[in-house]
Amino acid sequence: MPLRVGTACITSEYMASSAVVTVRMEPVLLAALKRKALREGRTVSAEVVRLVRAGVLPQAEPKLKAKRSMGMFSDFEAPDLDELVRLRRGFSRMLGRRQARERPRAR
Repeated sequence: MPLRVGTACITSEYMASSAVVTVRMEPVLLAALKRKALREGRTVSAEVVRLVRAGVLPQAEPKLKAKRSMGMFSDFEAPDLDELVRLRRGFSRMLGRRQARERPRAR
């Protein structure tokens, strides 16, 4: 049975093509990782994969220097353009499905 995460669907095919890695880390670092994952809306595992991928794989294009947020959002990281587009499409699909369910059917 597939597991739904946001708009993505994790299947046994995905799990079969991934490996399990055990990592030792200080409790303080693990707590910080959990907070970051929660803030980003990801699982700890997904956040670890994202951070490792960003640190290990070569960058396709140079990233623009991030500008610091101000005011009440100063502690948040803004998504890059690709992530923003992906998130926006996912929210649009979700809202479209919700509206279709709530729309009265013509008879």
